Amino acid sequence: MAYRTILYEKKNGIAYVTLNRPERGNAFDEVMGLELIEIWKDIRDDNSVKVVILTGAGDRHFSTGGDMKETAKGWRPNLPRLPEMWKPVIGAINGVVAGGGFHFITYIADFAICVEHATFLEPHVARGIVPVREMLGLATRVPLGEVMRMAFVSTSDRRDAQWALQHGLVTEIVPKERLISRAEELAGMIMQHSQHAIQSTKELLHRAFEVEYAYGDYIQLGRLMEQVRRSPDADEGPKAFSEKRKAQFASVSKKEAVPTA
Repeated sequence: MAYRTILYEKKNGIAYVTLNRPERGNAFDEVMGLELIEIWKDIRDDNSVKVVILTGAGDRHFSTGGDMKETAKGWRPNLPRLPEMWKPVIGAINGVVAGGGFHFITYIADFAICVEHATFLEPHVARGIVPVREMLGLATRVPLGEVMRMAFVSTSDRRDAQWALQHGLVTEIVPKERLISRAEELAGMIMQHSQHAIQSTKELLHRAFEVEYAYGDYIQLGRLMEQVRRSPDADEGPKAFSEKRKAQFASVSKKEAVPTA
């Protein structure tokens, strides 16, 4: 089956999933979210697939998160939670990771390798948006102080591949021409062992740590996200980005408290 936003291939026990919107920085939209759900179901149900390699098309961007042009039109970026699938996923980071792109590394991939020119940045507050899932995911792998700095300093603070390796976001840096072949080598090592034990190990760790929301309450986070989504800044940020101008955010002295019950 052909997909509009994803390249999908299965070969020698490996499923290759490539985010394929290079003209939009491999940003995700509603179509990509729906296609990922279908692909994840297929991988889950195909016993010939043992390992997944997840990467981006081209050599510039892995994923720049939610498509801000679509957000400027009223769509709220929301990459859906994928069906439970316990086969290992290797992230092959081929370029820039920004905003919601971290979701693919911290929630979908079990571990990641990257190219030497990969960079990482967190642009949400520069767009008037709260980086809830992205920052929570990063906090499961990167020291909290680094996560807070990325969130607050935003687009003014781009991190490189060495930073990602030092702080555990990736496990290895490879030349760009070796990215997929190295991921295949790692997949081959994984496939030598008991697939039942490997998938059970992944499920155990995910369930034990509740990876999706390891540092907070889902309902509470939902309230916080809705509060921000209703703010004028959440409209202004994506519009400014789409129109290639500096955002004019509202001046506020105190944020409304989020209800606790």
